[in-house]
Amino acid sequence: MTTSLFRPFMQAAVASTGLFLVACAGTSAAPRPAESLSVRELNIVDEHGQARIRIAAPMPNPQGLKRAVTAYGIQFLSPTGQEIGGLGMLDAIGIRGLCFDSEEGYEAMCMGLEQGKPTVTFRHDWKERITLGVVDGVASIVLHDAQGTPRLKLEVDKDGKVQTVGVTPAPSVP
Repeated sequence: MTTSLFRPFMQAAVASTGLFLVACAGTSAAPRPAESLSVRELNIVDEHGQARIRIAAPMPNPQGLKRAVTAYGIQFLSPTGQEIGGLGMLDAIGIRGLCFDSEEGYEAMCMGLEQGKPTVTFRHDWKERITLGVVDGVASIVLHDAQGTPRLKLEVDKDGKVQTVGVTPAPSVP
């Protein structure tokens, strides 16, 4: 019997506690995000605390190397902190590019704008092997040998004229 007398009071207490919690939750809203954040460097770290992505202006030099010119952009880092690629702007020499590095540390694959001219370059063993680009309205593909020497070049100019360089013509059939 006592339980039935207290039931309305318990229901009222539970209801008022719920309203109190809702009211409190409404007053402690998440803080407003900053409209702007200015930093020279931002590091995104992995679960071990190792920086894996770095946004910086200027970007630090890769481990054990010195950049020829100042770079600004995004570095991709290995689990040991070695630079393995990035998106960079080299204002001093007019280059903007996205590159991925080999395990040995050279830029193995790059896509960029070099002084306003688009290029894609593939390297192997520190040597250029394939280059695609547009220079002065001429689109070209250049294949290099293992020493990095250009061996075959295919060009198409802005008027549609095609030229191949380094191709040995097929022997004529008598």
